[in-house]
Amino acid sequence: MHGLARRALGGAALVAAIALAAGCSSKPQMAQISGTVTFKGKPVPAGYISFTPEPGKGPVRVCQIRDGVFDSAQEPEPGVFPGRNEIRIAGFDGVKVRLWGQGKQIFNPVDDAIDVPSGTSKRDFEIPASAANNLQVVPTADE
Repeated sequence: MHGLARRALGGAALVAAIALAAGCSSKPQMAQISGTVTFKGKPVPAGYISFTPEPGKGPVRVCQIRDGVFDSAQEPEPGVFPGRNEIRIAGFDGVKVRLWGQGKQIFNPVDDAIDVPSGTSKRDFEIPASAANNLQVVPTADE
């Protein structure tokens, strides 16, 4: 009986070690967010929204805007980190020109912060017309 108890204890320790290792290697559950982006009442033709989570939560995630719509589930790395995120929204006219894959910039990038809920959510953004005041063209990765 003494050997049987020792084996049971050893088996329990092994199960606990495996469970602990699995818990440490699991990635956080990503949130899925989608919605629309409009400027002057019209869909933004092209652009992106970057989501920067709080320090230590994970890397920046970027969602492309196509014809006024974005969806984190459709990105190469789907999802964004739930919780507080700093966001940056950039919009372009969608007409490809040399060095500008998404076209010409139509407003200055807009920075804000939002709380991204866990699970799946929808969020629409209306860019204020004032974002085009004193337009300063920002180089893109296309250059």
